[in-house]
Amino acid sequence: KKHYCLDKSRLEDIFIREVFALQNDLYYKFFENKANRWYFDISYKPYQIPSGDCYSIRKVGENKLFVFLVDAMGKGLSASFTSIMSSTFINYITDTQTQKGKFDLEYTIKKYHRFIKKSIFEDEIISVSFFVFDFFENRVEYASFAMPPVLMCLKDKSVTKLKANNLPLSKYNLEINISEHSLEEVVKLLIYSDGLNESVTKDMHMYKKYLENDFVNKANYKEFLSIAQTRVGDFDDDMTFLYIEKEICDKCVSCDITLKSRQNELQKAADKMSGFFLNNGLSLENEIRLNNAFNEMLLNAYEHGNLGISYKQKNRHMEEGTFERLIEKLEEKYRHKKIYIKLSVKEEKDFKIFKIEIEDEGNGFDTNIMRNKFLKKGSFSGCGLIMTSKMVDAFYYNDKGNKVVMKKIQKKEK
Repeated sequence: KKHYCLDKSRLEDIFIREVFALQNDLYYKFFENKANRWYFDISYKPYQIPSGDCYSIRKVGENKLFVFLVDAMGKGLSASFTSIMSSTFINYITDTQTQKGKFDLEYTIKKYHRFIKKSIFEDEIISVSFFVFDFFENRVEYASFAMPPVLMCLKDKSVTKLKANNLPLSKYNLEINISEHSLEEVVKLLIYSDGLNESVTKDMHMYKKYLENDFVNKANYKEFLSIAQTRVGDFDDDMTFLYIEKEICDKCVSCDITLKSRQNELQKAADKMSGFFLNNGLSLENEIRLNNAFNEMLLNAYEHGNLGISYKQKNRHMEEGTFERLIEKLEEKYRHKKIYIKLSVKEEKDFKIFKIEIEDEGNGFDTNIMRNKFLKKGSFSGCGLIMTSKMVDAFYYNDKGNKVVMKKIQKKEK
């Protein structure tokens, strides 16, 4: 693959800059209101660096989310320039509006077009889509300019497609059509660039032959990504998709646990968790993984959440041999604080979903700082979070960062 004669370290720097130009207000977070909880996962895999795909996921109100996805024409530096310029401007205009307390989709599109037409060639076109999700009204507004159809899986496993309702953007195309669709019966959505559906599979078909079936039948984001990668191998274009899933647990078996902020309470909770899940069909292999993930996140809730111990503070006291004394002091100071645990099991036709929720009464944290560690930059010491994310099939925090949700998918034996 051609990489413009840049060495590996330079390419890594460019990739990191591209990633940091993207803005995702739901990085490892779920979106929740009184009615529903939604999980958002993004897969961003450039074919080469720099990339022609770009996106933004922004909160534009208490119950509203704005999603932007652009697929610039061509590959390489020219496409990357258009996509990065697009994302940067969209984030700017989004910030400008939300600071004033409102967001208007049509205004955003018109401002974007006025800006980007000054930077593209006469014959250049841009495929781009804009979405505003209103989770209070349970609806989505969208304007899609020559992007692939959005897949919406309904409760009965049928699929509704939101097809492009506009021509691709160019220097002169100003027509804007905005459509609306209900989210009431929707359980998950897939928004993607054509690098996903037009990639050639190992059996020499386009992946769009399998796309709808894989999306409907796979249990979650990780399983869908895995089957797509298995079928295609190396994607031959920039590949970006947003996988959005609604939490539905109307027939779940559940168990609630409340702990005091005491060291001796932690192991008791781990034993209860293992017993509950094993009694509901969790395999011993998956129990080991969930137990490790549970212990790591429970310890985080206890130490960093309720007791307010920072990573640097813990390391310093461990080196000085004074950590136990610190724990005793803080347990007394924060003896009123609790840790709340909810365990649940949901049974589907072909699999079971084992879910853990752990909530502390601490100040929380911004999950965006995890990007430093994942990109091997910065000083964030969240190795436990990285380890946990690899042991489970889903891993999210709430907006405040004091509640974590983990899921393990277990297939049924046939």
